[in-house]
Amino acid sequence: MTLTYYKRNLDNINKLADHTKILALKWHDYLVKNDINILIYETIRSVETQRENVRKGASKTMKSYHLVGQALDFVPVNSKGQSDWNGYNQPKIKQAIMEAKKLGFEWGGDWKSFIDKPHLQFNHKGYGTDTFGKYIEKIENGEDELLKLENYQWDMLITKLKKCKNDGEFSSEQWIDKAVNRTMTVSELVWLHFVIDDQI
Repeated sequence: MTLTYYKRNLDNINKLADHTKILALKWHDYLVKNDINILIYETIRSVETQRENVRKGASKTMKSYHLVGQALDFVPVNSKGQSDWNGYNQPKIKQAIMEAKKLGFEWGGDWKSFIDKPHLQFNHKGYGTDTFGKYIEKIENGEDELLKLENYQWDMLITKLKKCKNDGEFSSEQWIDKAVNRTMTVSELVWLHFVIDDQI
């Protein structure tokens, strides 16, 4: 299944901090495999937006995990492709939330003082402890290092990725495309290795 907001979801996930992003991508792949349609409508948030949310009563703190890239907000999507703000009690959405919690996310729907059903946050080692671009070694300009392989190694990687996709280990074609086009980065390979449990 392709989620209604597949690209938008990935674009928002890619704004998250390193470890949070890895788990969010793994969760998103789980949603695709299990036909659970959701929209991830917000991840990282500016201080100005958070201040406005507090003013309106939509948030209670200026210490939001959104400010440090360790949180996402999602809403169920119905069969018409529309946001269903009353859909958090649906069996498949409950299943999705349970999977997120297994991965290490905290769900705002479990909170007692301020219930926030759209909210998932990853505490990592505490507030603001996740990193941007430091999960693995980076080159001096701060960008992720492109993977450097010989042609035969790229061919082996492409073959493995195609097999893993066919076996349902991940759902997105983008990983195969990145290998074919030689645009895969070191951290992306690390993430793939983490997600598909040492299959590559």
